[in-house]
Amino acid sequence: MKKVIFLLLDGARVDILDKLLESNRLPVLKELIKNGTYKKAISVFPSTTGPAYLPFLMGTYPGKANMPGIRWLDKLSFADNPNSSNSHRSYVGYENKYFNNDIKKSIKSIFEHVPNSISIFNEITRGLKNGNDLTKYSKNYYKMLSHFYGSDLIDKVAFNKLIKSIDDEKQFYFSCFYSIDSLSHIEGSNTEKIKKLYEDFDLNLGVLIQNLKDKKYYDDTLIIVTSDHGHSDTYKHFDLATYFEKKNNNVFYYPLTYKKLYKKFNSSVMVSGNSMAHIYLSDNFDWSKQFDITKYELLINDLMSNEAVDILSCKNRKGEIVVISNSGKAIINDKESSIFYQPLEDDPFEYNIKEGLYSEQELLNLTFNSKYPDSIIQLLQIFKSNRCGDIVVSAKKGWDFRERFEIPEHKSSHGSLREEHMKVPIITNRKIKTNDAIRTVDLYPTVLAFIDKTLKFQTDGKKLDIY
Repeated sequence: MKKVIFLLLDGARVDILDKLLESNRLPVLKELIKNGTYKKAISVFPSTTGPAYLPFLMGTYPGKANMPGIRWLDKLSFADNPNSSNSHRSYVGYENKYFNNDIKKSIKSIFEHVPNSISIFNEITRGLKNGNDLTKYSKNYYKMLSHFYGSDLIDKVAFNKLIKSIDDEKQFYFSCFYSIDSLSHIEGSNTEKIKKLYEDFDLNLGVLIQNLKDKKYYDDTLIIVTSDHGHSDTYKHFDLATYFEKKNNNVFYYPLTYKKLYKKFNSSVMVSGNSMAHIYLSDNFDWSKQFDITKYELLINDLMSNEAVDILSCKNRKGEIVVISNSGKAIINDKESSIFYQPLEDDPFEYNIKEGLYSEQELLNLTFNSKYPDSIIQLLQIFKSNRCGDIVVSAKKGWDFRERFEIPEHKSSHGSLREEHMKVPIITNRKIKTNDAIRTVDLYPTVLAFIDKTLKFQTDGKKLDIY
């Protein structure tokens, strides 16, 4: 029976991985690459844990799954009843229990296609058989240890459970390893302690591979090592909620959501990964009215004058996406069969591409090696969610958008459109044949094809040839 073992090294940086491989500090991964493949791929926006898992397990972009971030507001639901459990969300805390239910119902998880699956320290469990979520009751405890103290115990437990669970019946194993991400937030993402965690992963991977060989499973097993996002060190914080409060706005934001019991709001800030944020605006406290860009030109100009804001996007009256940076301004329009991109002034992403119609693959190939890889497609997909902000901002390198209530203080962040956050590694023990640039969303159809599961519907990714 063919098997897929999917190892998600949350928050792994491609540049650090490259240097450790070059200096022979990751011998198991290096041997894996020698007989298999090492490619760079593009994640999704927001490049943050949770939404960036959707490509792997649901085969879709966050916007299409109506999961535009780890925090969001639903304006129409909020207008109807601010106290509704569906009007806003933060998956950092007790509302994490709603994650599976909040994903668009029509999208099927990989667990629904492969019922004999195992999940370890993973929140997306829709369709998973009872008993196959091996950390259902312990994940909150180990994640708290990792989040607050940078404990690597969570990774040791994950490998132990994974190795013990491998048997004749299971086909798909999805295991998350959080210590690199957690410790990066606490102390920065390029320290020797962080690099030691990469080495620990490599050592444990060697134990796993030997176990597969001893049980005669290895030859029929596809091993995938990847990440959901990268990291970059954070030196300054621009707290967006404080910014709006100083403008005498009544701002709705986490964790002070209880204020809705006695107060009305005319704005909301929802931050993800800390380097991107959704900004929601009401028209004179009426949340049901559609956003009108012409009423907020002063606000947009003021935001763009701030040192922390890199890319700002919103929709105009025609429904086109307007992208603004200090480098220029452009329009993105989805024409269904192709995507229209039009720089109005200089290109906001500093792309070397002309105005015109492009396919998704063409845009990925053309922008893959830029500072903002695949940003045209990523902005298109996130604005497909009715929970998306009226204005979406992406932070400059070294900055993020949340300071108060972030415990511990973030010394490294992610979530933005920048290459440092969007580009991730994909390492497999088998060859991947493609001349095109790839996205993480391509792994979903690839995994299902490898274990001979026929997809009867179209996903956002393309199947990669494995041999």
